[in-house]
Amino acid sequence: MTIARSWLILLIFITCATKDSLAQTDSIEVDTAQQEPLFSIGLGMQYGFIFAHSVDVQNTSGARPFGVEANLSWQRNDSASFALCHCYPRQGLLLAYYDYDVGLLGKSGTAAYFLEPTYRIGERVLLSMKGAAGLSYLNNPYDSISNPSNQSYSTNVSIYLLVGVGAWIRLSESWWLNPTINYQHISNGGMRQPNKGINWPTAGISVSYQPNFRPWYNSSRSTEKFWKDYSNRYDFSFLGTMIRGNNAAANRNRFVVGGIALQAGRQVGRLSMLTLGAEVYYDEKLKNRLQREGLDASPFKTGLLFGHEFLLGRFQFSQRLGVYIFDQTPYYDRIFHRWGIMYAINSHLSAGINLLAHRQKAEFIDFRLSYTFQRLYKK
Repeated sequence: MTIARSWLILLIFITCATKDSLAQTDSIEVDTAQQEPLFSIGLGMQYGFIFAHSVDVQNTSGARPFGVEANLSWQRNDSASFALCHCYPRQGLLLAYYDYDVGLLGKSGTAAYFLEPTYRIGERVLLSMKGAAGLSYLNNPYDSISNPSNQSYSTNVSIYLLVGVGAWIRLSESWWLNPTINYQHISNGGMRQPNKGINWPTAGISVSYQPNFRPWYNSSRSTEKFWKDYSNRYDFSFLGTMIRGNNAAANRNRFVVGGIALQAGRQVGRLSMLTLGAEVYYDEKLKNRLQREGLDASPFKTGLLFGHEFLLGRFQFSQRLGVYIFDQTPYYDRIFHRWGIMYAINSHLSAGINLLAHRQKAEFIDFRLSYTFQRLYKK
């Protein structure tokens, strides 16, 4: 996963998660915090090209993937959501089927959750940014005998990510047209090699049906800086995962990665927090590789990280740039980057996942459990 693509994947979270006659006003200023989200169902198609981002996947260059997609979505149109992001956030389920137009990649089916903040620019037009994450089933993974040319993926099930921009054009009370431009990515997060990933930009269009219509909630934007009364936030996290690799006998095996992370954060905006942290972890796969190559070095790594978080209700979407202050191995750059999603179970406990990458290569995804200390006011 490239740095640019990782930034795009997280950037979409920078701002957020009764039929009426069209002749009446299209915005209202009453309190609509208790109103239900507006449901819609859509069907569309996408067409694009494979981005052959390394020498190993040049055999996919020139392919033209074609896909059909369906989505079920629920759009907020109330005072609480508007106060959070000054937008009308949409979320839902994306279902997609793709033919990658090259035999070695085969076809895929995907189910993903998406979040899509939308912004009004007129009476009938909205602009949107969209991010999605889920799982894809691919039917032709790498096999040393039957499909050795596929360096893009080696597992039937892989992680799916999407970032996109689009427009929503209202044709009537119930029907919407939704043109989009997307960047899509599939990989297994380093769980098995080869894993260069599939990257494909697409453009497409869909038609959505929305049974109920409601005038847009509209109000003046709040300038209250409530976060200035919050104390710093401190997180203590346990991290761990299992990754696949070859042992000394050249047999496939699973190896343990485990460690701890400490972080301090300061909220600087309605949805933004700056963070500074440190982590130390043990990599059993790295230890095995060092032993096989006869190197006397530690399988422990320690790094310092500076980053940013988008704060969207119970979700925290993080992007961090780090530097190793302890790394005795010759395999990696000193600089690394991490991308994470955490969910707040309550005011103290959070759980989520985090991706570690060096330059264009995703190393592994770890699972995290965090304990948080924070006062929502100053002494």
